[in-house]
Amino acid sequence: MVPKEESALKAKWKAAPLSAKLAAAMAAVVFAAMLALNCLTPYAADDYTFSFSYATGERLTGLWSVLESQWYHYFHWSGRFIIKCLAQGFTILPKAVFNLLNAAVYAGLGLVLHRLALGQRRRFDPAVLALIYLSLWMVSPVFGQTNLWMCGSVNYLWATFFCMAALVPYALYLNRAFAPRRWLAPACLLGGLVAGWASENTSAGLLVALVLCVGFFLWRDKKAPLWAWLGLAGALAGFALLILAPGNYQRQDAAADPRGPLTILAVRFLTALDQLVSSGGLVLLVLFAVLFCLLVMQKPGAAGLFRPLVFFAAALGANFAMILSPVYYPRSTHGVFTFLTAACAACAVQLDGKQMRRALAAGAAGLTMAAAVQFVWAGYDIASFFVMRQTREAALLESAAAGETEVVTYAIESYTRWCAGWGLPDLRQDPADWVCADTAKYYGLDSLSASEARTYPFPGKTNTAFETGEIADP
Repeated sequence: MVPKEESALKAKWKAAPLSAKLAAAMAAVVFAAMLALNCLTPYAADDYTFSFSYATGERLTGLWSVLESQWYHYFHWSGRFIIKCLAQGFTILPKAVFNLLNAAVYAGLGLVLHRLALGQRRRFDPAVLALIYLSLWMVSPVFGQTNLWMCGSVNYLWATFFCMAALVPYALYLNRAFAPRRWLAPACLLGGLVAGWASENTSAGLLVALVLCVGFFLWRDKKAPLWAWLGLAGALAGFALLILAPGNYQRQDAAADPRGPLTILAVRFLTALDQLVSSGGLVLLVLFAVLFCLLVMQKPGAAGLFRPLVFFAAALGANFAMILSPVYYPRSTHGVFTFLTAACAACAVQLDGKQMRRALAAGAAGLTMAAAVQFVWAGYDIASFFVMRQTREAALLESAAAGETEVVTYAIESYTRWCAGWGLPDLRQDPADWVCADTAKYYGLDSLSASEARTYPFPGKTNTAFETGEIADP
């Protein structure tokens, strides 16, 4: 006999419009693809470091040891307490747990961006959802670092997800006011706190968006609801806990810049500008300009024009917040490009006319073909890297079991930006280097280093390490 709940779900699925079914199928395919890539992604770089307590240097064993480690980390290294707790917490769980959750967060991020673009519109837009997922896949300059690497995914993918999710009620309220449920106010306060405490630049972009939304509510309705104020207050509190962490200033003091303040700001501004237009960022900027002009020609209401501008302003805020940081890594563009994707999507969902809708669908179809080719490249690269890492790990475990304490092995280099190993430090020649030291500690060795770099054949691509068998000096 079929349970009532199951029958109700089947009836709901049958009654759902085709657009909703297509969106669900798309999210399921993305989840399955990301799960496969996550399963083929081994530990790398900081993952080994995060397996040990910053407070005691011992291997993490449970929740208390993670909290103790991050309490020390907060006062001596970084303010990302919640994010780093998650990153360290995953090292004490089976990797399969992270694989499942990370694939779900990635698929969920696309759905959240879709909802931010739609607002209170009930009808799904499969073409725009496809374009959102394609942007997340194709634009990132270091996809593997921000979406597959365990430490990097939590710091960037998860942080971005928290920030985007915190914006959902504001995006819904932009369409028109609604009577909130009782739980919305405390949920916004907590969600704002977590999102504001997540990432220095993405959280800064979130604050820009929240302030603009509250300002719009005050202009339109002459007041803003309690939950909107609480969400903003929570985000401000979280951001203060993030930025004012004592560990941030210990690191700043240890790396003083001898240049003048104007020179520093000018160089950092130009660096931020370069990161914004590098990789696929310029494509998103041009696409936003085109879509926004088409939207203006349709003469939508104030809320319709304001929505994409909020996300665009948030992207600029997230990007140029990095002026305050001495270093702007490519992976820090994750939140920036996600906000830009949301801005483009918020324009696209409002464009009317059969020809326009057909153009969006055709564009999504064409880019899907290109992404499919990229997925084959990425899958081969990621799988090959995984096999080589498994082979090296088996040799390291065998050496440790045999009682060897000082091991010299090889580094492994990958080819594409979709592989987590691309752009991340692997084993080096100096056993005292932090990557070598932490990896050696993880495998129970006293010393570990690499005497050469190895890779694998990749048709159409070259890698000097494969040709020379040498590893560059650090």
